[in-house]
Amino acid sequence: MKKITSIILSLFIMFSSFSTVFYPENAYAKAFSGDFTVTTDGLKRPTVLKKGEGFKLKGTIKADEKIEKIKKIKLIVTDKNSFKKEQTYTAEPFSSKISLSDYADKINFSRLSSGVKDLKIVLYGEKGGKTTLKREFTVLGKAKEPVHITKKCKIKVTKGSVESVMDTSENTSWNSGKMTIFLPDDRIADGMLIKWHKVENNYTLKSYSSDGDLLDEYDGDSGYNMLNKYYELSEDAVKVVINLKKTAENNGICTLRVYERDKVGVSVERWQAPKEDECDLMVISAHRDDELLFFGGTIPYYQQVKGKNVYTVYMSGRDRLRIREALAGQWSMGNTTYPIFMNFPGGYHDGVNGTLNAWGGEDYVLERLVEKIRKYKPEVIVTHDINGEYGHPTHKTTSYIIQKAVKLASDKSKYKSSARDYGVWQVKKVYLHLYGENKVTMSWKESAAELDGKTPFQVACVAYDKHISQHGSWSMTSKKVTKYPNNKYGLVYSKVGKDKNKNDFFENIDD
Repeated sequence: MKKITSIILSLFIMFSSFSTVFYPENAYAKAFSGDFTVTTDGLKRPTVLKKGEGFKLKGTIKADEKIEKIKKIKLIVTDKNSFKKEQTYTAEPFSSKISLSDYADKINFSRLSSGVKDLKIVLYGEKGGKTTLKREFTVLGKAKEPVHITKKCKIKVTKGSVESVMDTSENTSWNSGKMTIFLPDDRIADGMLIKWHKVENNYTLKSYSSDGDLLDEYDGDSGYNMLNKYYELSEDAVKVVINLKKTAENNGICTLRVYERDKVGVSVERWQAPKEDECDLMVISAHRDDELLFFGGTIPYYQQVKGKNVYTVYMSGRDRLRIREALAGQWSMGNTTYPIFMNFPGGYHDGVNGTLNAWGGEDYVLERLVEKIRKYKPEVIVTHDINGEYGHPTHKTTSYIIQKAVKLASDKSKYKSSARDYGVWQVKKVYLHLYGENKVTMSWKESAAELDGKTPFQVACVAYDKHISQHGSWSMTSKKVTKYPNNKYGLVYSKVGKDKNKNDFFENIDD
């Protein structure tokens, strides 16, 4: 049974451009609940800022009749990975109506570090009540690593070096033996994030209480294999023991981090495995960043605003750095379902046939894709332009092979092994980027309450900010990207009829 979530959109406001860092909240007056209610008019608060960019708060806040006056106002900016207050200001206006312009210079946004922030406007009533207006925003750039308590742990290994997992390098790792982690006495551990050298590993991870009782147990043969994997720990855990057996071409653990209960930063990845039969929208990307460059706000819009289960499939590439960048980007968009990496060889091959040959042959590629479609059962698939956007053969191959796989997925006589394991599946709609027939135009530049005032395009820009290795040659706003508008698609395949409104991938499915 598919999980279908219905979300009522409470606020949509037009956003003029990505370079503008605020959106005009004066389009609506909105009440905020707390010990007393306030209404707002003309609020301008940050959503996405470049590193070093200034910002001026604007708008008015009016308290209701339950209080006589607002006695005190606090402006607080907190980093959501370090949990530290970076900027604070307190004033005592003694007024029922506050103008934020009076405090516009009191918070210096240009001095904020890169990362995810909370802006809190805390109002204290004369009669003792308190109400908070909160906004999450992002300062672009490479942020510091989320706070952790790994260095407060005592770690022993039977061989190798503990230092190899304390850094963030892909080139150092702990590859075999026994590692014992004694958790700090004065902290309660929430869990551990391990960044593996490869997804398949021969290991056991067990936690124990002070009495020696086994509390948590994980191993390489259970669960879903992930390159970055979070291991939850019981509250009473005082010790964790990892036994790792070295396997061919596998260097084990690159990075290990232990996090404290109630202090797990917003950027710490705690992935859920993709679940069978629960995919609503499958976004199939040739490379790890195309889902942003050429599909724009598709993922944040449908995942967060529309409440769909969005699964991302990456066709090519095996290098860990770009996989970790893709994971960080997906996580920043609020997509907690681990992407599906097909791991076909990367590179620039000779056309569609050359690409398919490099990937193991057309039949092999089709068999694997049909298996994914049957297993996860997407209602809608979105993928690349037939012409490969700027002509890239991997983009062309992705577009070509997906169209064939969709039709074969519903044929029980084809690829009988996956048909037996998962049944056949009829995808309802397939959209291709820039397809010339049955055109639809998506709107990625409307602010949404579900995105805390950001637009889907802004969220995609924040995600692309994580693809640091690509910044030298690509950007979300470069001419070689905007030449192929990421909001233009065409319906190439449908079992539910043609679109009429032409602005929603789920038209005729949700109706």
